Amino acid sequence: MNTFHLIMLRPDKQFYEGEATALSVAEPTGRISVLPGHVPMFFNITTDMARLREADGTEKTFATGEGMVAVYRDKVVLQSDFLAWEEKLDEAIRRRETAMAQEKERRRQSFREYRLNKMEMAKTFINLEKGSK
Repeated sequence: MNTFHLIMLRPDKQFYEGEATALSVAEPTGRISVLPGHVPMFFNITTDMARLREADGTEKTFATGEGMVAVYRDKVVLQSDFLAWEEKLDEAIRRRETAMAQEKERRRQSFREYRLNKMEMAKTFINLEKGSK
């Protein structure tokens, strides 16, 4: 077996799928390389730069976020909250920062609406109690 099937997933989409001869990623205590015939295992990965060597010998560098890798007999599945090719990294970081800022504002607005609704409900209960006396 000279290659393994590699699938890389982000929460929003499949990032990559193809045949590979090597995958090198950062894990909490260092780096790990997966080669064809690697023993099946699961391990966590951390935010860092990673490398992939495709079946045709092409080397690709990409960034990972927090995630995990599952190594099976015939395939490897990498799942991460962030994946971006090195040449598109700046653009991907900008998109992620924008999305995080939008999510923060959405949560802030949601909390404001929650507090206002809670005050309205308390006001309604007070008026109901006044009306029943």
